[in-house]
Amino acid sequence: MTTRMVNRKKRMSLVIAWVCLFPLAIWTATQMTNNHLDINFIDLGIISLLAIVVSCFPIKVLNSNISFMSGINLAVFLYFGLAPALYMTLLSLIAMFLSLKINIVKEYYRYMANTLMFSWIIICESTVFHLFGGETGAFEVNETINLIPVIAYVGTGLVLNHVAIYFIVKFLYEEEVAFFERDAVWDFVSEVLAIPVGLMLFVLYSQLGRPGIFYVGLPFLSLSIIINLYHSSQQINDALQKASEIGQQLSEHLKVNHILDVFIEKLIGFMNVDFAFIYDADAGEHLKIIRQYESEEGLLTAVPIKKHEAISGRVWATGKSIRYSKLKAWRQISELFFQGKAQSVLSVPMIRNQRIVGIITFASKDKHAFHNHHLIILEILANYLAVAIDNARNYESTKLKSEQCPLTGLYNYRYFEDLLTNMYQNYEYFRKQFSVILLDIDHFKKVNDTYGHQSGNEVLILLARRLEKFIGERGTVARYGGEEFIIVLPESGERECLVLAEQLRSIISNNGFEIHNDLTDQCRHNIYITASIGVATAPHQGEDALTLVRNADRAMYTGAKQQGRNKVAAYVG
Repeated sequence: MTTRMVNRKKRMSLVIAWVCLFPLAIWTATQMTNNHLDINFIDLGIISLLAIVVSCFPIKVLNSNISFMSGINLAVFLYFGLAPALYMTLLSLIAMFLSLKINIVKEYYRYMANTLMFSWIIICESTVFHLFGGETGAFEVNETINLIPVIAYVGTGLVLNHVAIYFIVKFLYEEEVAFFERDAVWDFVSEVLAIPVGLMLFVLYSQLGRPGIFYVGLPFLSLSIIINLYHSSQQINDALQKASEIGQQLSEHLKVNHILDVFIEKLIGFMNVDFAFIYDADAGEHLKIIRQYESEEGLLTAVPIKKHEAISGRVWATGKSIRYSKLKAWRQISELFFQGKAQSVLSVPMIRNQRIVGIITFASKDKHAFHNHHLIILEILANYLAVAIDNARNYESTKLKSEQCPLTGLYNYRYFEDLLTNMYQNYEYFRKQFSVILLDIDHFKKVNDTYGHQSGNEVLILLARRLEKFIGERGTVARYGGEEFIIVLPESGERECLVLAEQLRSIISNNGFEIHNDLTDQCRHNIYITASIGVATAPHQGEDALTLVRNADRAMYTGAKQQGRNKVAAYVG
């Protein structure tokens, strides 16, 4: 059971039940056991050791565990009786919990719930066994095994175990769980396979003594270990395949944000991640967070990290990956950063051209959440991510240069035309009109002739900044060419656009532009310019992007330029 019991009253009730009923179970089992004066405690210890090892190395089939511990338990019960079988079962159960890193102090309730449950289940199994005429003791050669009590014994344990676990999870741990799931099938398979194992061990031990334990135990123990090693290698192969798929998905995206989103989404689904941080190591003396994930918002605050500081800083400084399985191992290194909210930590460098360009740090609230194959996979994907981010940044830089006016930093007409075309396509779905504003600086040639072309460029740059500041998030500003600028306003009708254009005309004409005179006195001058503005609204004033811009251009020349300049005109047609 991997859930947690959070209700204190239920924990206290469990403690009281355990204190009262567990000793009673031990006493009951002792009373129900026939006294065997010839019990060989060395042999019983060897069988118990075998049960402990088998319980720690279950055979994995289709991600489900099949253990022969119940078979060994059956053999001990048939030969030695109820009490030895109970002690061996409890010992194996505790050993299995310890192998799963379940803290016996902090999670005492798990030990109590399971030891109490299994102690009474095995008493019920024994009762049913005897009710069906079963007898314990050594097997004689001239005897035949009565399978009916054995099947009743195993069946009783299977049913009671399933029912008990269901009620413990549902009512003590308050988890929603179906009464019958696929795991129940594998429990049945495990019990069926355990019967011949138990009977074989029982018969051979009865006839051969101690060698019979090894004849049965060693092959199954070896098989369990071999299959677990195979399962571990299969896990690594599956993880490598998953890493390859994720790497392929990363290479399909050309925007850094999309790449980071895909990386985080895939990895938190692949690993048990509660906190994820991706850092840029090229940001100066501190690592810069470029993506952060928390399973619950607001758990952690960003802390600047230098080289050698915290876990990520150590990875940055050394270039070596770090994996911790519990807080105790790294508390002194990075106690401030995770504020005691994490247990397992995994941190790897992102390397590009033999240089550390970033750090990936994952953390989990659970102990032993990350294994060695997780570290291998993350190291591989970290390099995938470094390459993908570098390629995306190069693409974004190249794309921006192709869409940007090198002088003003505004979008150029190529980008603007694509944007306007997309807006026409979206109109078919959203049915919301939009407008364009086209403006041309009046008598701009005179500025160049009077102050020089460099001063004219200053005017264009200053005007671009003024347009961006005024329009803000309401639209997109681009340089149309020469001294012309164009603006698109989404979800804007003609009347609204005309009001905005008039405000824009006033802001241009009423506020001077401070420039440097390149031709004569080489001094700073504050000059005033005006602009003629044309407005057109889609879709009724332009059936496509080219027509809409052409009509805004006509409005600017016929309604503004030809009417004296420094005016705003809307297209009529």
